[in-house]
Amino acid sequence: MINELILLRHGESQHMLDGVVGGWTDSALTPHGVNQAKQTADHLATFVPAHVFQIFTSDLTRAVQTAQWLTAKTGKTFVQARQLRELNNGVAKDLSKAEAQKIWISPTEPILDWIPYAQGESWRMLYSRIATYMEYLASANIEKLILISHANSIVCIINWWLGLSSDTHLQNIMYDIRPCSLTHLRREKDGSSRVEKLNDISHLMKDPRFPTKGIF
Repeated sequence: MINELILLRHGESQHMLDGVVGGWTDSALTPHGVNQAKQTADHLATFVPAHVFQIFTSDLTRAVQTAQWLTAKTGKTFVQARQLRELNNGVAKDLSKAEAQKIWISPTEPILDWIPYAQGESWRMLYSRIATYMEYLASANIEKLILISHANSIVCIINWWLGLSSDTHLQNIMYDIRPCSLTHLRREKDGSSRVEKLNDISHLMKDPRFPTKGIF
């Protein structure tokens, strides 16, 4: 049973600056994204007892590069998992946003089953992929995890953690997940699921009005 989860989105990636769609586009971190990853690794190494956490990451380059900075700081190894990838954007992978718009498929109902690009995924398919993998991890007797993934995937992980799986929940509940933000989830002794922190970027702030704080 998973008792504690720290979710980390990868740092700023090159496709974000180049006007290219994300999804399964395999872009690297920008110099700013590398700096974000370094700051996050420093923060986690200081405030998280890394020796008790196992680290899993999406196998896309931007996530792996983020994980590598954490490994360099903590000495922990990580496991790459294709299941933690972002929403699959099918044939739009590697295309500019303008090019992708030309092959975008108009929304269909039910919206959870709409696949925006051929050979891609619907939101329901993404949630099912993420939930299935999280159930696998939960069955592996791993109590504490750091997962490095992507915005939409992290949204699905949070919903899985909270048991929000109905069509109403999946369609209407979303969260802001910024690059290199941290989300901290913890299971209480009574079995309830707590969100300790959500989309926390205080460790990236240099402004003295936003002092760095630990997540514990």
